[in-house]
Amino acid sequence: MLPRGLGLLSLFPLLLLMPLLVADDSRKRLSKTVSRLQSKQPSVAVCTYGQFVSCCYGWKNFNGVCQPQCNKSCKNGICIGPNKCSCYKGFQGKYCEADVNECGLLPRLCSHICMNTQGSYRCYCESGFQLNADGETCSKTSLCSNSHCQFGCQDLEEGGMRCVCPSGLRLALDNRTCEDIDECQHGADICPSSRSCRNTFGSYLCVCREGFVIGMLQGKMKCRDKDECLLGTHRCSRHGHCINTLGSYMCKCQEQFSGDGFTCQKQKINQSLRSSYYRYKLSKRF
Repeated sequence: MLPRGLGLLSLFPLLLLMPLLVADDSRKRLSKTVSRLQSKQPSVAVCTYGQFVSCCYGWKNFNGVCQPQCNKSCKNGICIGPNKCSCYKGFQGKYCEADVNECGLLPRLCSHICMNTQGSYRCYCESGFQLNADGETCSKTSLCSNSHCQFGCQDLEEGGMRCVCPSGLRLALDNRTCEDIDECQHGADICPSSRSCRNTFGSYLCVCREGFVIGMLQGKMKCRDKDECLLGTHRCSRHGHCINTLGSYMCKCQEQFSGDGFTCQKQKINQSLRSSYYRYKLSKRF
């Protein structure tokens, strides 16, 4: 029943506006959803398809966060976008697989001799010169001309000379050659808790620990937990359950099975208990 004095024709304009009001409400809800997702991750990772919100092409939803996907792993870098790597210093290429030859760059980095290394470079001085503290320039010295130092030589104020080594190396027992300093062995807290230290010649790298993978987390590239249960890389028995933990996982046998979760066997009913129960049932009949 319509209210008195209100005819159907008077409601006609309101009926025409109803779809527009509903559409406007849907747009507001969609806008709120997009804003909520974009606050947790880069805006380029979130796309809207009509009234649906999802990760854009080249991104994958992982625990509610859109992670960039690369066709190949970034060998010496991290994946920052769809098939796009950000290389560590000293590396280049689509997947950071190529070393940058710093010795071929202009202007020259070393004043005398340059030796390219994996991801870096070393400077040497010609005979009769010593490597300065900056590790790149050389200065003439008569005392170091016959020093036979592996990398460089330095005059002492009190007279004499000594061989010097670049950063990350130390003088060996022969006081002439240089040996690598294992930063991973001497610096226990050199890397974050989710990463482990990997020593390199003259330096070190912080890589994700076992059970962690590099990925986007709260808008930054961090080591996040690797869900072995979700990825199917666990070794639990087919009669067991996989339980993910931070950096690892646990296995637990299903009901009516026993074992450590990695190996589960069907539980057997104790024969003596079965026989006792059978004799008990027979006794009740008489």
